[in-house]
Amino acid sequence: MSYQYYNDLCLVGPYVWAMTTLASAPVVVNVRVEMNDHGTMTVEVHETNETRHLVAYESERIRDALASLPEGARVPIEMVRAGSRSNVWKAVALHGRRVPNPDTSHSVTTAN
Repeated sequence: MSYQYYNDLCLVGPYVWAMTTLASAPVVVNVRVEMNDHGTMTVEVHETNETRHLVAYESERIRDALASLPEGARVPIEMVRAGSRSNVWKAVALHGRRVPNPDTSHSVTTAN
Protein backbone atom coordinates (compact mmCIF):
# COMPACT_ATOMS: atom_id res chain seq x y z
CA MET A 1 0.00 0.00 0.00
CA SER A 2 1.43 3.40 -0.90
CA TYR A 3 1.17 6.47 1.29
CA GLN A 4 1.37 9.99 -0.08
CA TYR A 5 1.29 13.15 1.98
CA TYR A 6 0.03 16.50 0.79
CA ASN A 7 -0.11 19.37 3.29
CA ASP A 8 -2.15 17.98 6.20
CA LEU A 9 -3.70 15.11 4.22
CA CYS A 10 -2.62 11.49 4.02
CA LEU A 11 -3.54 9.80 0.74
CA VAL A 12 -3.77 6.01 0.86
CA GLY A 13 -5.02 4.51 -2.38
CA PRO A 14 -8.43 6.09 -3.03
CA TYR A 15 -8.80 7.24 0.62
CA VAL A 16 -7.91 10.60 2.14
CA TRP A 17 -7.45 11.24 5.86
CA ALA A 18 -6.86 14.58 7.48
CA MET A 19 -3.79 14.44 9.65
CA THR A 20 -4.35 15.90 13.07
CA THR A 21 -1.66 18.08 14.56
CA LEU A 22 -2.05 18.70 18.25
CA ALA A 23 -1.55 22.21 19.53
CA SER A 24 1.45 22.87 21.63
CA ALA A 25 0.96 24.06 25.17
CA PRO A 26 0.45 27.83 25.34
CA VAL A 27 3.72 29.72 25.21
CA VAL A 28 4.50 33.38 25.72
CA VAL A 29 5.86 35.00 22.58
CA ASN A 30 7.34 38.41 21.84
CA VAL A 31 6.32 40.09 18.59
CA ARG A 32 9.53 40.71 16.63
CA VAL A 33 8.03 41.78 13.29
CA GLU A 34 4.44 43.03 13.08
CA MET A 35 1.99 41.32 10.72
CA ASN A 36 2.60 42.29 7.10
CA ASP A 37 0.18 42.70 4.19
CA HIS A 38 0.40 38.96 3.48
CA GLY A 39 -0.70 38.01 7.00
CA THR A 40 2.72 36.83 8.17
CA MET A 41 4.36 37.90 11.41
CA THR A 42 7.53 36.91 13.25
CA VAL A 43 7.45 36.05 16.93
CA GLU A 44 10.05 34.80 19.37
CA VAL A 45 9.25 32.23 22.05
CA HIS A 46 10.08 34.08 25.27
CA GLU A 47 11.46 31.09 27.17
CA THR A 48 13.71 29.64 24.44
CA ASN A 49 14.36 32.60 22.09
CA GLU A 50 13.15 30.39 19.20
CA THR A 51 11.98 32.37 16.18
CA ARG A 52 8.67 31.31 14.61
CA HIS A 53 6.82 32.69 11.59
CA LEU A 54 3.04 32.80 11.98
CA VAL A 55 1.43 32.33 8.57
CA ALA A 56 -2.02 30.89 9.34
CA TYR A 57 -4.73 31.56 11.93
CA GLU A 58 -7.53 29.39 13.29
CA SER A 59 -10.00 32.28 12.98
CA GLU A 60 -10.30 35.84 11.78
CA ARG A 61 -10.66 36.89 15.44
CA ILE A 62 -7.22 35.46 16.27
CA ARG A 63 -5.71 36.98 13.13
CA ASP A 64 -7.17 40.41 13.88
CA ALA A 65 -6.00 40.32 17.50
CA LEU A 66 -2.46 39.43 16.45
CA ALA A 67 -2.49 41.98 13.62
CA SER A 68 -3.18 44.73 16.14
CA LEU A 69 -0.05 43.97 18.18
CA PRO A 70 2.95 46.28 17.92
CA GLU A 71 6.54 45.11 17.79
CA GLY A 72 7.66 44.26 21.32
CA ALA A 73 4.25 43.11 22.55
CA ARG A 74 4.15 39.88 24.58
CA VAL A 75 1.22 37.46 24.30
CA PRO A 76 0.42 33.86 25.33
CA ILE A 77 -0.47 31.78 22.29
CA GLU A 78 -1.06 28.18 21.19
CA MET A 79 0.51 27.17 17.88
CA VAL A 80 0.78 24.15 15.60
CA ARG A 81 3.18 23.64 12.73
CA ALA A 82 1.71 24.83 9.44
CA GLY A 83 4.27 23.00 7.33
CA SER A 84 6.44 19.96 7.69
CA ARG A 85 9.70 21.28 6.26
CA SER A 86 9.94 24.88 7.34
CA ASN A 87 9.55 27.03 10.43
CA VAL A 88 5.99 28.19 9.80
CA TRP A 89 3.21 28.01 12.36
CA LYS A 90 -0.55 28.38 12.70
CA ALA A 91 -1.97 30.30 15.68
CA VAL A 92 -4.84 28.24 17.06
CA ALA A 93 -5.64 30.03 20.33
CA LEU A 94 -4.86 33.10 22.39
CA HIS A 95 -5.06 32.84 26.14
CA GLY A 96 -6.80 35.29 28.46
CA ARG A 97 -4.19 36.72 30.73
CA ARG A 98 -2.22 39.91 30.83
CA VAL A 99 1.47 39.53 30.10
CA PRO A 100 3.51 42.66 30.78
CA ASN A 101 6.74 43.11 28.88
CA PRO A 102 9.32 44.73 31.15
CA ASP A 103 11.45 45.67 28.13
CA THR A 104 8.74 47.91 26.63
CA SER A 105 5.50 49.50 27.69
CA HIS A 106 3.49 47.03 25.57
CA SER A 107 1.31 44.36 27.09
CA VAL A 108 -1.70 42.51 25.84
CA THR A 109 -4.91 41.26 27.38
CA THR A 110 -6.49 38.43 25.45
CA ALA A 111 -9.65 36.44 25.93
CA ASN A 112 -10.64 33.19 24.30
